[in-house]
Parts: sequence; C-alpha cells; structure tokens
Amino acid sequence: MMAWSTLWLWGPWCWACCSGAPEWPDRGEANAQWVRQAIEWRMKVGLDDCQEVVPALDAWTLEWLSESDRIHVSIQSSDWPFLAYAPELQSVLVQRLALDVLSFQTSTQVQIVADVRRVARRSGDMWDDALGRAFDNAEGLAKSRDRRAP
Repeated sequence: MMAWSTLWLWGPWCWACCSGAPEWPDRGEANAQWVRQAIEWRMKVGLDDCQEVVPALDAWTLEWLSESDRIHVSIQSSDWPFLAYAPELQSVLVQRLALDVLSFQTSTQVQIVADVRRVARRSGDMWDDALGRAFDNAEGLAKSRDRRAP
C-alpha cells in the first residue's frame, strides 16, 4: 500500500499509475501466478511510471523467469527493430513473450509489438519519430512472421 506521504509528494498521477499493481508475493516468494499477474499489470505502465514499484517488479519477474525451468525466451534483435533505438525495452519484450507461456496462450507477433509499443509510448521522453518508425518497421516484420506461422 502506498504511503500517504508518497501520494502527497507525487500527487494523484502516481496513485493512478500504481493502481492495480499486484501485492508482493507471500513470504517474498514469487510464483508463476504472481509473475503472470505482475507482467499483465506491467504492460499497462511506462518505464518511468510508479518508481516505487516498477523497478522492483521488473527485477523480481525477470529473476524468476531466468530461474524457471519451463520458460525460455529467445530474442533475435533484427526481429524487433525498436530495440536498436530503445534497448531498455528488451526487458519489457522478454516479459511480454514470457506472458504467453505463463498464460498458456499464443499471441500474434503484431499483438506483442502493440503491447511493447504501448509501454514505450507511456515512457516519458522516450517516444520520438525515429522510435515510432522503428515500431512501424517491427509491426511490418511481425505481420510477415504471423502470415508464415502455422
């Protein structure tokens, strides 16, 4: 729960960005259900949002994913051109790709690009024309991969 002093300092905007953030896991032990819920929430906020929650949530989910025996995410940078302009989005992309495994679903590549784009657009000064064009390029590549998928 956010402290009153934090709400007073950051105002209602911080409260709004943190709204819906998952509670920390019981006894500090992350599990697949908590990681899935955390990543679902993570896809709704920017990199700079909710500084008292997002960095810890990212670290905890990425650590859990790296230690998982059943979740393996492989990224070919050329498939995701926006990473050349904003490498800090790699963790968001890893989380988004892992979310499909955790949710027992298969998203289209276009859906994945759209989710990462949404996070990028909400990430303060990161968004510019060059990054927008890189996402457009990534979307074109994703459509091509989706057409080839079985």
